[in-house]
Amino acid sequence: MGFGRLFRQRRLLALVSSAAAYLPILAGIIEPMIWPLLYASPLLYHMLYWWWEPLAQHLFPVWWLFTSYIRGTGWTRLLAPFVIGVGAVILLIGLAQVARSVARGSRLVTSGLYRYVRHPQHLGIAILSFGLLMLNGYGIRVGDLYAWTLVAFIYVLLAESEEADLEEEFREAYLRYKMSVPYMLPLLPSTHGRIPKILPSRGLKRKLALTTAYVLVLIVFTLLLRLVPLYHTR
Repeated sequence: MGFGRLFRQRRLLALVSSAAAYLPILAGIIEPMIWPLLYASPLLYHMLYWWWEPLAQHLFPVWWLFTSYIRGTGWTRLLAPFVIGVGAVILLIGLAQVARSVARGSRLVTSGLYRYVRHPQHLGIAILSFGLLMLNGYGIRVGDLYAWTLVAFIYVLLAESEEADLEEEFREAYLRYKMSVPYMLPLLPSTHGRIPKILPSRGLKRKLALTTAYVLVLIVFTLLLRLVPLYHTR
């Protein structure tokens, strides 16, 4: 299987997975328009929220995920178009720079946005998707935050897979690039090679370690959310 084809397949898988995780957010935004359809077809409602069902049934009260909003966040809807626009611009510029590099016959992109972060496209998707959850007229919903963290984690896993392939293809050139450019947050120094290795370097063990770290982050995130004042729409 070619390198480019493998890249495309992984990105398609990440897109489908993140879209499935993001359905609850989109449903929450357009619910005033589609609630008669959801009322007429409960099955459709459960299809939209399928991955939340185990959480709602076994870990949290149903209302805590579906109908709880952070108090005082209704104003964020005003900022949502700006956040979405910033994310979309970063994503599109990153895509254009990669396309231009491929058209010129180069595989490794280190200029443009890639001078500041190694994964500007993933950063753009994270910003854009956070802007979408801000569109909810009630404010920021608890469950939407969980959905967004899952989307972000999916793209972290995608970035990890892409970097492993790039290291194998470009070797020292890409390792030097990793040491000089931060992972996904600009203006921060790269931590590659500068801190002791805590996680396995690659392979299934690394993915399992990252998944464990994500679960721990969710636990801490949940505990912090318990301290935030919420209100319920139903």
